[in-house]
Amino acid sequence: MALPDRYHPQQFQPPVAYAPPPVYVPQQGKETDFLDTLRKLWRHRGTIFITTFVFTAAAVLVARQIPAHYIADARILVGVPAARALNIEAIIADISPDAERIQNEAYVIQSRDTARQVIDKLKLKENPEFNPALRPEPGWLSYLDPTRYLPDSIKAYMPGQKAPAEQPEVSPEVKAEQEMNGIIDTLLAKIEVTTLGRSHVLNVEARSIAPDTAAEIANGFSQAYLARQRSDKIEASEEVEKFLADRIASLREQTEKSDRAVEEYRRANNLYQGASASVTAQQMTELNTQLIVAQTAKAEADSRLGEAQALRRTGIDSQSVPQVLQSPVVQQLKAQQAEADGRLADLSGSLGPQHPRVVSAKAEIREIRGKLNAEVGRIIQSLQHEARTTNARYETLRKNFDRLQGQAGGVNEKSIRLNALEREAQVNRNLLEQMMGRAKETVGQDQLQKPNAKLISQAAPPTHPGFPPKMLLVFLGAVAGALIGMAYALLREGVDRTFRRADQIEAMTGLPVLAMVPTLRGSITPIAHVLRKPVSPYAEALRKLHIGLELSEAAQSPKTVLVSSAVPGEGKTVLVASMGRMLASHGRRILMVDCDWRNPRLHKAFQCQNRNGLAELLCDQPERIEDCIFTDTLSGADLIPSGVFTPQAMRYLTTDRMKMILHALAPRYDMILIDSAPVLVGAEVLTLSRMVDKVAFTVRWGNTKRDAVMEAMKDLIEVNADIAGIAMTRVDPKGYRAYSYSELNYEYERPMLAKPVNWS
Repeated sequence: MALPDRYHPQQFQPPVAYAPPPVYVPQQGKETDFLDTLRKLWRHRGTIFITTFVFTAAAVLVARQIPAHYIADARILVGVPAARALNIEAIIADISPDAERIQNEAYVIQSRDTARQVIDKLKLKENPEFNPALRPEPGWLSYLDPTRYLPDSIKAYMPGQKAPAEQPEVSPEVKAEQEMNGIIDTLLAKIEVTTLGRSHVLNVEARSIAPDTAAEIANGFSQAYLARQRSDKIEASEEVEKFLADRIASLREQTEKSDRAVEEYRRANNLYQGASASVTAQQMTELNTQLIVAQTAKAEADSRLGEAQALRRTGIDSQSVPQVLQSPVVQQLKAQQAEADGRLADLSGSLGPQHPRVVSAKAEIREIRGKLNAEVGRIIQSLQHEARTTNARYETLRKNFDRLQGQAGGVNEKSIRLNALEREAQVNRNLLEQMMGRAKETVGQDQLQKPNAKLISQAAPPTHPGFPPKMLLVFLGAVAGALIGMAYALLREGVDRTFRRADQIEAMTGLPVLAMVPTLRGSITPIAHVLRKPVSPYAEALRKLHIGLELSEAAQSPKTVLVSSAVPGEGKTVLVASMGRMLASHGRRILMVDCDWRNPRLHKAFQCQNRNGLAELLCDQPERIEDCIFTDTLSGADLIPSGVFTPQAMRYLTTDRMKMILHALAPRYDMILIDSAPVLVGAEVLTLSRMVDKVAFTVRWGNTKRDAVMEAMKDLIEVNADIAGIAMTRVDPKGYRAYSYSELNYEYERPMLAKPVNWS
């Protein structure tokens, strides 16, 4: 049928304001986020399982390669009081059981001297575990050490590595000492001494690849520590004995010299004491005692007088002086004054100040006060007299003492010297006696010395290795593998910028997903599948897409539908071919038009020639439209291939000529499916989207980037294209179940979203 020469199709009227259909928006919450995280991990369970298996296997290999170490421990109680056979002072202080001292003892146990004794006793120099020179070549695990392959010049700057400088020739003694130091370092690295809780018990822990060796080392360090403590005490005791012996010899010599000096001085000065020799000294002693008493009395009298005079000068009532207060006369007068004051107070309350009785009472009080002052003056005079008397007595006694002291001066000087010599001799004798007594007590103490610590638990050979904890290593390897696998899974999900669920694309675009078209596996093509299996999930998805397109137009079913995508490879051509063949097999009149002139593939799906197609029809080359239509013999669907596009045909594709063709073909078919180029590839798609009734947008599941979809959607919305919805193609059924609550061929009813997405 030829096209009319003058046909003006009805102009396309874009909607006034685009409002996409309401879509489902999933509810967000803590429970939803948690379940979503679980689904993400479940989707990558294979990866998590592989990483867990690999890390667990690696942990098993490492645990098997690490030599087993046995741990034995001995326990020492520190601060045990040492028993003493003799009641003498401590020659050596016992260990005080405080935390710092106990820690010091732990350091003593781990000292290099103790380690050297253990090495000599147990002959560890002949053990390859402790002597690196006797060890065999390392196993294959050493090849995993990256430092093994570094040059010596780099190793020199790494921590724990020795500089490869040229060593000078050393003597055998120095070389043996260096070897011993290395063995000591190795042994000390296998020893650990700790305090058990807050007790006074030290736990000596030793590690070795042999259980018997571990027990011997722990017991060896404990016994060496106890032996060292006892030897230190014996050595100290011997030093004390030697010191006392030397001191006694020196004191004996000094005592003899001091005794000889006393006798010689007494004989030279004729100071042998007789019966009358102490008279002068006795008189001086008695006079000195009297002088002290007189001096005390003088000081007390001066003090009392000074206090009374000071009170009178300062205006303070002298009646407060203790001697005044103790006077009976003063006490009687004060009582009379108190009674007179009381009567005056009573009379003043009821009578006037000029009343005779009040005047008489005041006169009585003045009289009493005069008597008090007179008595106080008399007492002060008596204090003055007493002070003068005591001063005179003191001066007299002092003069007499000075006279006697002058008379006895000559004799006393010699006696004083003699007394000094006697005291010195007595001190030397006392020191000599003390030292000799102590020397007798310390004799044989070195045989009684015991350590202030006790071995309360000897180490026994362990039956099970304490290191490495193989089950713990395997467990940690499994946990590490699982965590790394989960981290990788979450990271992969986080960087996934594709669409894998319907609600994802609906929430971002504001458009409904009309169908989830599953991918087909096997050699059968999709267009053959819809005929061989008309009730399969793939065919059901196509029917659902068709129903969604029909229901998208409220007035009538859309006649022309443009099927496009954002980028190539989305499966739109296969979708058009499969849907067209399926609908045609159901008795519908279906026409498929291939408008993708850049990559025409619709004719290949139906195995027909790509000539006399849409390009030729736009250029009026065929006389009839029927000459450009190919009919599928299996379904009855019609097809217009793209043809060979020329610049003229490409220009006509976006003009009214394309509208005229669609308008002429629309009455003859129930639906025209147009396979166009991707939106982001062909600019003509935007023009074609305004010539059709509806646009079906295809998105490949798990492949198309979200940014590409959003950009293509924005372009279509800007030209007011009437988008019916989205069809997700090549959906993996198993993968979709991992990402969605529902099966691929069944979906729950979704609540509607009132507010559309704003594309501006």
